[in-house]
Amino acid sequence: MKPRALVRTGNPASACILAALLSATVSVAGCSRSDAALQEELRKQLAGDARMTGSHVTVSVNQGTALIRGETESAAQQQRAVDIAQAVKGLTQVQTQMRLSDAGLTEELEKAIAADPSVSQVPLRVEVKDAEVRLYSDQTNAGQRARLRDIAGGIPGITRVEDNMK
Repeated sequence: MKPRALVRTGNPASACILAALLSATVSVAGCSRSDAALQEELRKQLAGDARMTGSHVTVSVNQGTALIRGETESAAQQQRAVDIAQAVKGLTQVQTQMRLSDAGLTEELEKAIAADPSVSQVPLRVEVKDAEVRLYSDQTNAGQRARLRDIAGGIPGITRVEDNMK
């Protein structure tokens, strides 16, 4: 039995279709972008996004996996960085090692305290330096002090809580 040719020599339209299919296959296989190109695109996207203003992040890409490191002003900025990275075509995974700045940690802690009716009215001074929190007040009872320590210790990124309350 004689094998049949996919393209007959007398049909130029079939030859054109086959050539188009072959070139499309080659171009799809060649679409894979280098880690350096992906890294540069992600860096540009992050730098150009107005919602990332004030953040200090760096990116690296290895085998299609992006790693975003650095400091942001808010949890919303961290989520925005992840969203931007996930939208970059060619990245297969996004990992983060971001942390909130001291100002961001202070804001998150103050929001959490304000949301808790048992301590929201306590006169309190909060200091955050290098992710360590110091709480100051001379108008608290033992229960309020314990609750304030718990709230502060529950904020992601806070590494230590120092109780200077009375």
